[in-house]
Amino acid sequence: MNAEPIDRHEFRNLMRNIAGQVSVVATGTPGHRKGLTASAVCSLTDLPPTVIVCVNRAAAAHDLIIEHGFFSVNALATGQETIARVFSGMAGASGEQRFETGEWSVGVTGAPVLASAVCHLECRLSEYREASSHTVFFGQVIAGSASADANPLLYHRGSYIGLEAPEREEAFLAAAKTK
Repeated sequence: MNAEPIDRHEFRNLMRNIAGQVSVVATGTPGHRKGLTASAVCSLTDLPPTVIVCVNRAAAAHDLIIEHGFFSVNALATGQETIARVFSGMAGASGEQRFETGEWSVGVTGAPVLASAVCHLECRLSEYREASSHTVFFGQVIAGSASADANPLLYHRGSYIGLEAPEREEAFLAAAKTK
């Protein structure tokens, strides 16, 4: 049995097949904000409410997350590909300049919050651990909100894709009752 990791390029090709929610992780205060596009975000536990966010240590926002101690996770909506590209660095913008795209406000924790996000979470950094080229940030969720009308933006096989709203469960249940 082979217990060695696969080639990194093969790994990347495999991971491209796993669709992920596209989010912007943001931190800092107006005039000194930084953010990045991330797809490595997930819930960890609800006791206390905690998420994990994986950030490359070379990312400009990395050290500011530690310094500021608060960050937001802004799950992007279908149609917000431009925001994803700007915060991924594809548009050439950096630092505060990235926040000129989208409508940003200051949340209760002081972290930047995107008004039109499908969902935003404001987190207090509770701990972090380095893992190879990345740091895993653990954020206790202090505040958040969600839009019932927006659909999420996903990243799959190298492209941004929208997720269509599923048919209402009520329609499914009504159809099942008639059988």
